[in-house]
Amino acid sequence: MLCDAVVGEMVGFTRGEAARCGAVVSTQLASDLPAVLADRVELQQVLLNLIINALEAMEVMEAGERRLLISSESVADDVRIMVSDSGPGFACERAEEVFTAFYTTKSTGLGMGLSICRTIIEAHGGRLWAEANLPLGARVLFTLAACNSVATLQQSWPGR
Repeated sequence: MLCDAVVGEMVGFTRGEAARCGAVVSTQLASDLPAVLADRVELQQVLLNLIINALEAMEVMEAGERRLLISSESVADDVRIMVSDSGPGFACERAEEVFTAFYTTKSTGLGMGLSICRTIIEAHGGRLWAEANLPLGARVLFTLAACNSVATLQQSWPGR
């Protein structure tokens, strides 16, 4: 599966919410990314959660300062996707805490979204983490192992 195709789908899917929030969404997608072994619907769920979280976090920022960047790159044998926002960010000591089940920074949040995202990415052999997006905002990144061929895909995960 090609991650950039799924990123494009989810950017399109969330375009209305981004417009409602007054956010400018841009992508920087590597053109030569290898395919990854992942369930398309689960990857869509991860990206949807990360995009919506970023848009909601930026609502406290002044209009014109709300920017969301989704980028991709190949790193060693992995594909890395980054969702970066220009929101208020989070305290560095709390970056890992946001992945704990039932931990939330939102008054209406359940605290399950990022925990579920991490579970999905780890179930696919990847890694999900958060960090500061200097000078302002937060960045959530995940990696998935690149597949070198269609044969590898079929052998590794039959039926998908």
